Amino acid sequence: MQDPAMLCQKALECFSKDPKRALELFSEAADAGYPNAFFGIAEMNMAGLAGDPDPEAAAELYRTAAEAGHPPSMYRLGMLCSGAAGFPEDPEASRSWFEKAAEYGMKEAYPEIAEMCLCGYGGPVDQERAFELFRLSAESGDPMSSFKLGCMYSDGIGTEKNEQEAIRMFRIAAFKGIPEAQFKMGVLTQDGAVPDEGMSAKKWYEAAAESGLAAAKFNLGTLYYEGNGVEKDPAKAFALYKEVSETGDGDALFMVGRMLFEGLGVEKDPEEGLRYFGMSANAGNPMAMEFVENIRRRQNVQLIKIDGADRGLSERADSPCDGSFPRSKNGPPQGRKNL
Repeated sequence: MQDPAMLCQKALECFSKDPKRALELFSEAADAGYPNAFFGIAEMNMAGLAGDPDPEAAAELYRTAAEAGHPPSMYRLGMLCSGAAGFPEDPEASRSWFEKAAEYGMKEAYPEIAEMCLCGYGGPVDQERAFELFRLSAESGDPMSSFKLGCMYSDGIGTEKNEQEAIRMFRIAAFKGIPEAQFKMGVLTQDGAVPDEGMSAKKWYEAAAESGLAAAKFNLGTLYYEGNGVEKDPAKAFALYKEVSETGDGDALFMVGRMLFEGLGVEKDPEEGLRYFGMSANAGNPMAMEFVENIRRRQNVQLIKIDGADRGLSERADSPCDGSFPRSKNGPPQGRKNL
């Protein structure tokens, strides 16, 4: 019989292009009791490369390999027991398997356990241990763990509050491409807590926005709306707010409504503006709710339906507010988002 490790290596080489041959090779190695072979067959079961996807069959194979001391199988069992792939959720078992994987030195398990320790999933809340595990994971090069460490330093969770360490962690994660960290750096730079040094708030927000982070698009829109560190550009502001509004974000819906109502960055359309105010109010935006309620009190006319809900809005689109909008203390009505 060939060396089981060599059989598994050959199986990996044809895993995608010839799954039938890969399964034969993994099975031959599994006959010799080689843990990595059970793991390989389980992976094929999960991916549907050995027939229909079968998480239960995969779990049994992972368990066989895990009980033989195979850390990746322990990690996979932790994922499955958390409810992944439709597998029955078992929080205690999930945490236990991740713990076992970590004991065997599998660094990928550290942030999983840290998250569980933060929220008490499958065991007690332990903020200090969560901090320590995120620290170990960050030191191993995981950028999301650096971001989480930054949040914990910033809020004093599981450790002493330390803004400078928080900024250092956010910066590390941001330069490694974590959108939430890029967003944080944008906020910190905008607030003056971090010097520009070639990366303005606009650049940070743009980097995060490219990854699709809605909050970054909104704040970038606010920069263009206010002309804060960039040339005022209402059209760009409107386009960004409009894009975010399509996710149902109440703040963005409010800003789109306001700009439509005023004709700022877009052709004036008070009736459409009112529709957006209604959607914003329905999304729970307090300023829109106040605005709509003011209209309701001032207009004793027939109600119209906006976004499927009866709101107190006049059918006369030019009647409601005499140009007065609820405003925040700084900047546009909805100011700026944070994470």
